[in-house]
Amino acid sequence: MREEFLDLLRMEPAFREEVRRQLLTDDLLGLPGRFTSLTESVGQALVLLRETVGVVTDLVATQQYMAEGLQRQEGQMQSLMTAQQQTSEQIRSLVTAQQQTSEQIRSLVTTQQQTSEELRWLMSWQRGESGRRDGERYERETLRRAPLLFHGGRGGAPEQPWVQQQLSERLDALMASGMFEAEEDPFLADLVWWKGEYVAVTEISLQVDGQDVIRAAQRAGTLRRAGAQALAVVIGENWATSETREQARARQVAWKVGAELSEDFLTFRRVSAAVAGEARAH
Repeated sequence: MREEFLDLLRMEPAFREEVRRQLLTDDLLGLPGRFTSLTESVGQALVLLRETVGVVTDLVATQQYMAEGLQRQEGQMQSLMTAQQQTSEQIRSLVTAQQQTSEQIRSLVTTQQQTSEELRWLMSWQRGESGRRDGERYERETLRRAPLLFHGGRGGAPEQPWVQQQLSERLDALMASGMFEAEEDPFLADLVWWKGEYVAVTEISLQVDGQDVIRAAQRAGTLRRAGAQALAVVIGENWATSETREQARARQVAWKVGAELSEDFLTFRRVSAAVAGEARAH
């Protein structure tokens, strides 16, 4: 009986199904379906888990990548900060170099200005020295030409012994009463020239200026105070200004400036020649 029952279970699916319904409750009969559903849910859960794991893995990888990127950025920032510091140092060095260059430029400018001043002074000195030498040469030449300029006579520079003797004899009384100012001292004239009783007190200058006129007038005036028939004379190549000629005329100073001879100068030459001729006649 048992064997027949088992055979039916094995060989008759309908019988086996009927026996299952009779023996199993609805809950048990529903277990395979629920198991299948559970299996499917578990499978879905596993799929979801795998996906979640994948997402988490991706997030971890992303986080790792971002961390590495952040590290790279930090490294780059550090490099930038280092570069910035180096640039700042270079800028400070450039500023310092610029300041030093500015100082050097200012020093060079100051040196250049000093050199320019020294050069101007040297050029002025050279012009003055050249003018002085030219003036001295002109004065020496005029002294040598005095006999021609005054048409005879005798005299020379006050340092010549004969001229000093003549001046001393004429000025003895005035010298006994006091000293002369330099401007009025005949001993400081450039040339003193006699013809008989007439004497020309002369100032010589390449360019005749107002001071030459004043000195000639005052030094001749000193000799006139001593009783001499003295004429103030200036000799030169040019007038310093057109007013200097008028100044000479106003102070009754005779002149030979360039080729221009004043009437007083011509008169002195003629009168002196006549006096010299009378002296030779006697």
